[in-house]
Amino acid sequence: MPKEVFLVELWKRYADQAEEIRVKKHEKFTKLKARLKKYLYTIRLPHEWAEELIKEYKAKGKKIVEF
Repeated sequence: MPKEVFLVELWKRYADQAEEIRVKKHEKFTKLKARLKKYLYTIRLPHEWAEELIKEYKAKGKKIVEF
């Protein structure tokens, strides 16, 4: 069962440890998912904020999977 977080700083802490980051774009928001060994942590963000985070984690070398 995925766990939704509502603070970007908390989600970033999980994303730093994640095996991969999944991106699902919806009409009104973008959902980012940080896949750890035990849980999947998700956050809903406006498209602009999500793009900034995606660029940041691509630069760090994280595996980004877009759906």
